Amino acid sequence: MDGYHQRMPWEGEVRIPSGCAISGIISRSGKRFSGREAITSISVMHDRSNGLGGGFAGYGIYPEYKDYTALHIFYYGSEAKRSCEDFLEEHFDLINLSKIPTKKHPSITDEPLIWRYFVTPLPTKLASSQLDEDEYTARCVIHINKEITGSYVFSSGKNMGVFKAVGFPEDVGEFYQLDEYEGYSWTVHGRYPTNTPGWWGGAHPFSLLGYSVVHNGEISSYDANRRFIEMYGYACTLMTDTEVITYMIDYLNRRKGLTLEEVAHVIAAPFWSTIEGKDEKEKAQYTFLRNTFASMLITGPFSIILGFNGGLMALNDRLKLRSLVAAEKGDRVYLASEEAAIRIVEPEPDRLWYPSGGKPVIITLDSEEGGQHGHQLPVSGL
Repeated sequence: MDGYHQRMPWEGEVRIPSGCAISGIISRSGKRFSGREAITSISVMHDRSNGLGGGFAGYGIYPEYKDYTALHIFYYGSEAKRSCEDFLEEHFDLINLSKIPTKKHPSITDEPLIWRYFVTPLPTKLASSQLDEDEYTARCVIHINKEITGSYVFSSGKNMGVFKAVGFPEDVGEFYQLDEYEGYSWTVHGRYPTNTPGWWGGAHPFSLLGYSVVHNGEISSYDANRRFIEMYGYACTLMTDTEVITYMIDYLNRRKGLTLEEVAHVIAAPFWSTIEGKDEKEKAQYTFLRNTFASMLITGPFSIILGFNGGLMALNDRLKLRSLVAAEKGDRVYLASEEAAIRIVEPEPDRLWYPSGGKPVIITLDSEEGGQHGHQLPVSGL
């Protein structure tokens, strides 16, 4: 058979260059729902990942411990666990600690020790540090990941948690029994690693304090972004480019006080030609952000979903080189790489749209409780 008549390969038989899948669901009323919906949503996009990483972030999942930081930690060996727990006992009051419940799954293997700690800073340590609670906790997390070999804090927020592993995301959801958790929002990622290794710590979401990020794409500006953010005490230790996005958002939103809309205008800054067409007030604002935070512009194709306490934000690169679709139904907002991932859990949305490149979609809870930093918008980017 000549080459012209040979069968073209089916999708799934070749590398998908725009691979990786992301999905997010939030109830603006704050009504909690099972992680099963996130598992179902991501399962439709199975062929966008290759089994080398999957993960979830759930918000509102620990109401009984909502005032305490929930640390989820991977340990590669008992010595790492002992060293890390010694550090935790020196810096925090441990309210509760246990293994994170898991269920054996044939596709999830070589798992590390996976533990969960509900903690609050020791008052004397916090006072002597002269830091607020968030900064104190963030510095402790960064210290563990950088200095305590074999210990990786992969979740460190309040009333939220990240669950991730090497595997397809739907299998990861079953492994962590996420249908037994309920939250007001969920994000999920199916990984197709291209330039970085597939390992437990390198799966998405990446998280620090209440922030979590799932990402489809590649960051060509990674080295410049990493070098800049590490000047401010952050350390990229998890060997995946997405990690730096989380730290940049924490720096801009929590430490510098920018709103999430302003954060989006930094990491997906408008082109200078676009800024020139704005009115004088907007031109001044965009120019200030571009000049002040020039090293935090992300270049390369990307779509991300950011989870934070009280909401979600979705954002494309300026040229919209990765797919992203959004929908609404009642009090629910849905975000995903593909429309099918929304319709499998909500067949008839009231509204469905494709967000423009560089323009954030920001969704917050209707109530004020649980809001993050800065002034957020109810639903923007429509």
